[in-house]
Parts: sequence; C-alpha cells; structure tokens
Amino acid sequence: MKSGIILLGALLSVSQPAGAQSWPGTKPLRFEVIGAPGGLVDLAPRELSNYLPASIGVPVVVENRPGANGNIAAGVVAKAEPDGHTFLVTSTNQAVNPTLLPDPGFDYGRDLVPVSMVVASKLLLVASPSFPAKDITDVIKIAKQNPKSVSIATPAIGSPNHLAAEMLTQYGNVDLIIVPYDVITKALPDVMGNRVNLAVGSMSALLPQVRSGALKALAVISPQRSPLAPEIPSSAEAGLPELQIDNWICIMGTGGTPAPIIARLDEEIAKVLAMPEVRDVFAKQGVEIYHMGPRQLGEFLQSEAARFSNLLKQAGVKGTSQ
Repeated sequence: MKSGIILLGALLSVSQPAGAQSWPGTKPLRFEVIGAPGGLVDLAPRELSNYLPASIGVPVVVENRPGANGNIAAGVVAKAEPDGHTFLVTSTNQAVNPTLLPDPGFDYGRDLVPVSMVVASKLLLVASPSFPAKDITDVIKIAKQNPKSVSIATPAIGSPNHLAAEMLTQYGNVDLIIVPYDVITKALPDVMGNRVNLAVGSMSALLPQVRSGALKALAVISPQRSPLAPEIPSSAEAGLPELQIDNWICIMGTGGTPAPIIARLDEEIAKVLAMPEVRDVFAKQGVEIYHMGPRQLGEFLQSEAARFSNLLKQAGVKGTSQ
C-alpha cells in the first residue's frame, strides 16, 4: 500500500451505521492532498475522514501527492471522472497557480469546482530575540534607514509565507532581502541565531517557539488579533490593513460534478466541522474553523486570485510552464 494512504470506515466487514446513505456510488471517496503526510494541509482531510464515512456510507481515502506546487494532486482531480468520488485538498495554490503556473495541463476554472473552505491558520511575523524591532513599525523604520539590511525567510514561491513577505515589502515600501528555504522549519535555527532577521510562518509552526522565548512575535498577519495569542498585535494595528493572508485549506471537486453532490458533501463537511471534538483537535493545532460553501468559496477564490496576481506581478515574479 502506498505510504500516506489510509482507509477509514469498513470496506467489507462492518456495516454502516443506521441512517447512513450510500454515496452516489459504492467506491471510496478520495481526498487528493497537495502536501505530504503530517503537514498543515494534511490535517483537515485526516480529521474529516474520521467522521464522513458514517454519514455518506462509503470509506474515505486520503492520498498525499505533493509536488509541482500542488499541481500533481490538482491534475489527478481535474482529470478524474466527475462522479463525486475524487476531491482535491489544497491551499493558496488554488488562487496562486493560475498566475504562477498558468499551463498545468488542465484549466483551473473549468476542471476544478469549489466545494468547501474548511480551516485556516493565521500567519505570524517573527524575529530573532536579538533583532531590535518590537513590531512591524520598527521593522519598516529599520529597513528604510538601511535598505537591503533586513532579511526575511520564506519557503516556496507562491506559498502564503512568501506572499506575506512580498506584501510586507510592497505595502511597507521597504526593500527586504527574501531568503528562500524548502520549508519554514529549516529556517528557524537561522532566525533564532539572527543570521536571518525575520520569518513568516503559520501559528501552529511558530507559536511554540514564541512561547518558549526562542523567537519574538512581531505581528499576526491579519486584520484582527488571533484568539490563540491575543497578546500579539495585528498587522492592521501597525497601519497596514492590506497586509493580510491566512494559510487556508479548501476542498475542490472535478469540473462537471453534479451540483447536488457538491452541495451534499459541503453539508456533511459542515456537520463535521461543527462537532466540539473536531473543533478541539483543530484548536490544539493552532487552526481555526473557517467554513465556506461552494458559492462563497468560489467568490473568495476569484478575489484572492486577482489579489495574488497583482502582488506577484508587482514583485516581478513571472509565471512559468511546468
């Protein structure tokens, strides 16, 4: 069996609970995930797969297909049969890739359709404890006084972390040195030692180091403070309300999947997200429930795609073919 795949719910030997309805067919429902097992984008489908089989009447398979900035998993879903058995679990890739990777071998608007927004993790701007800034205002002041003197670590181009760094550069009107890393966790020793001054990452990844004193939190990249760390100011409080991005996780279906199937899955996902035990699991990981239905998610994706396209063009990041 391929690593990163789990089957939850009985395949043959255990009957479904009373009231469960067989999904449009008897095949397992598959979540194709853009990230590796154990990452933030993997958390939501794993948790959903603990509960959905009881209500839809078929097993749920979670399959991890990282690579190509999410387009390996997206391509599988885009080219699947639109029968309600194959869905994509993705993040900002869904709004960034039309600009960053415009020719993936399928059409983003035609071949993938919105199902549900599920969760979001707010991003933190952090610094080395020895870096003299205490907030974003100080960062901007230091960077303007000494251009190209302040560095910020980010993972892959087009990631929420990278987009947040580009936003800080553009909206703060400063010239930061962006230092790329494979993943943000590899940057943390350099930030802690002030070899790189700043980093942007999810609260789930960075808040433990902030609590321990290994990193200094400068701001939540959000219009509001986070209930997970209410003592940390927001970017809006520093006079940068446009500096806002979450690391959100959404679910997309194959283009042409019947609307009643999309609506039913969204309804079942919303029921799972409302369960106290599920909300508790996400809260412990620094993740907030952030549900949207198909129409609202579609509008959100269009808005974000336009925003990110403009941001990347202003940063001089050009789209490439795969």
